[in-house]
Amino acid sequence: MIYMQGDGVKIIILETANLEEIKKGRPAHTPDKSVLIAWTPDPVWLADKIADSDGDGPTIARLIDEASKRPQKPLRPHHGMHKHEFKK
Repeated sequence: MIYMQGDGVKIIILETANLEEIKKGRPAHTPDKSVLIAWTPDPVWLADKIADSDGDGPTIARLIDEASKRPQKPLRPHHGMHKHEFKK
């Protein structure tokens, strides 16, 4: 991983080994641990579950782990950003 930061931007460049580990359900993180990079084959399921989590960190971590083991869903079309505000 190459990790650079400055002027309010962080740039993370992953190498193949990082991608393979991420697909095995082992998220990558930057050396300063300010960014966690995970992957899911079912982003709609994960987004719905995170929205229902009340922003609880351990619950979100468990959901990310569970999501990495779900079956691959068809690619979805590009869509705009959605911002969710947790009530807590």
